[in-house]
Amino acid sequence: MFIPSYSGLKYSYLYEPKTGNYLLFSNDYKRQAYLQGDDARIFDKEIERIDNLPPPQCNDGRLTENVISLYL
Repeated sequence: MFIPSYSGLKYSYLYEPKTGNYLLFSNDYKRQAYLQGDDARIFDKEIERIDNLPPPQCNDGRLTENVISLYL
């Protein structure tokens, strides 16, 4: 079962805890990508890196949306 993990202005993603897979999609539902295996692990590391940025560089959503757009 997917868990909603991020919902931004243009993009969102869902996470499947049992498998570690991600479902990325545009909020207009015109584009989507299912990440599994190495792709999911790389995406997870990028999101973790963004989430751990210190303030003034902290995530206001733009960096997360940029990473999602790379996969779509």
